[in-house]
Amino acid sequence: MTMMEQLLAPSLIAGAMQAEASVHTPDAAALIERLLIYMGLRNDACLARELGVPPFRISKLRKSGSVVDTDMLIRMHEASGLSIGELRALAGSRR
Repeated sequence: MTMMEQLLAPSLIAGAMQAEASVHTPDAAALIERLLIYMGLRNDACLARELGVPPFRISKLRKSGSVVDTDMLIRMHEASGLSIGELRALAGSRR
């Protein structure tokens, strides 16, 4: 089983495969947590350094439940090597 498959919960995969076209806000906190595990980082500050952003941006995403913007998604893609689709799956996006 690959690292990607281990990180994706079975319910997440099932939800992504549904034919629903509902609008779904990605869970930024879950994405951050799974990205930390995937990249082997210890905490949010380490992730912020890898992404080249101030630590408060990671904290804000984690606590406010806001949507991950395009800039942050691209930074995550470049730092982790995961595709945008894989990042969306980690976040729980159904698009």
